[in-house]
Amino acid sequence: MSTSHADYSYVKAKDNKKLDHLPGKYGLPLIGYTFPFLVEPYNVLDQIYKSYGPICKASLTFNRMAVALGPDYIKLLTLDQEQIFSPRMGYDGPLGDFFAGGLLMRDFGEHKVHRRIMQTAFKNDAMRGYVEDIHGVIEKSLPAWGEQKDFKFYPHVKELLLDIASKVFLGMDMEGPETNKLNQDFLDMMSATVSLIRKDWPGLLYRRGMNGRRALEKFFIDIVPEKRQSSGRDMASFFSKETDEDGNLFSEQVVGDHLIFLMLAAHDTTTSALTMTASFLARHQDWQDRIRDEVASLNKSHIDFDDLGDNLKDTEMLFKEVLRLHPPVPQLMRRTVRDTEIDGHHIPAHTLVQASPLYTHRMEEWWTNPHNFDPDRFGPGREEHKKHPFMWAPFGGGAHKCIGLHFAGMVFKCVLADILPKYRLKFIDGYQYPAKVQHFPFAKPLDDMPLILEKL
Repeated sequence: MSTSHADYSYVKAKDNKKLDHLPGKYGLPLIGYTFPFLVEPYNVLDQIYKSYGPICKASLTFNRMAVALGPDYIKLLTLDQEQIFSPRMGYDGPLGDFFAGGLLMRDFGEHKVHRRIMQTAFKNDAMRGYVEDIHGVIEKSLPAWGEQKDFKFYPHVKELLLDIASKVFLGMDMEGPETNKLNQDFLDMMSATVSLIRKDWPGLLYRRGMNGRRALEKFFIDIVPEKRQSSGRDMASFFSKETDEDGNLFSEQVVGDHLIFLMLAAHDTTTSALTMTASFLARHQDWQDRIRDEVASLNKSHIDFDDLGDNLKDTEMLFKEVLRLHPPVPQLMRRTVRDTEIDGHHIPAHTLVQASPLYTHRMEEWWTNPHNFDPDRFGPGREEHKKHPFMWAPFGGGAHKCIGLHFAGMVFKCVLADILPKYRLKFIDGYQYPAKVQHFPFAKPLDDMPLILEKL
């Protein structure tokens, strides 16, 4: 199996931490800006940007790095035409052990080869077939939502999207203990990505995360032989039958690695988007009515694949605005594979570089009232996002642009189109809006978004 970038010796090098020549400060000894950044990342980046400019140094998440703020640098890092910026090494610290072998953890030519494994599963013909399964899972779950006392949106939609992912990705209807175990393994793994002590020792958060990884790895590897023999139209069946350029099937380990990362990326990121959407719609009842009316205008029991474009324009603007305010990947991380320059600043080899969709999405230079919820900014006559091709970049860009972005939009629209005709989302009495938000690993209200579902 050949690749266009065969020298991966850079993965063995340690991070370069000698960045004193760049503008800025590292922050407090050892910890830098880590703790305030985890709590209020926008505020920390705004302070850095206004004090030192778009290119500077800082210590974030216990790592010294170059920070590059603004759409030009998202473009630079993601298009990466000279293959300087490694996503694998950018994310290796927090994610490397848990998502080893996943698409994000592969670079350059190797990434191109492995991305091909997934392409068939995300083509229109395949996506068209997923819609019916998505609606079926939603319809099965919704009645119980309306009967739930002390309803919290986040855990319910997380379970719903795991059920959807199990059906669409694996072709399985998992319920009860099996679903709970799978969900807990994912939770343990994601919680461990922000653990301070990164040792696989008994009693530590990191150990729980690695145990989750090991359980998921076994689960997914074990289903590959069966999927290779099946005629299923689920994603695991597609992946299991893909071959490399020499016609050889990818190994069970490779397929399992990709399924672990895909399941996480698909269900956790969209869970975040839908939970933040529920918060905005409960606050902005006019927008809730607009989405409900748009769905009703189609005069169908369920939206179908052909409705996902021009027939749901308001829902698309809502989707874009929620991802602007709370992008699923708030920071894009890369590490240089060799010396380079960014706007005249020398960036040595093996330096961590961060660009920030979260900050870029709220820059006053680009957006009108950037902290306000205003989906119409994406509509006809305004279209603010078109001032720069990378000022709205919740899915990244370039070769590593999220392969599941259209799938995420499809699930988002299907869930709203099935929920809103049946329920009005309302805050509980005395609710304090906005809720405090946990930003990492994905955005969600700290209180899990308690809501009243008023039957219509």
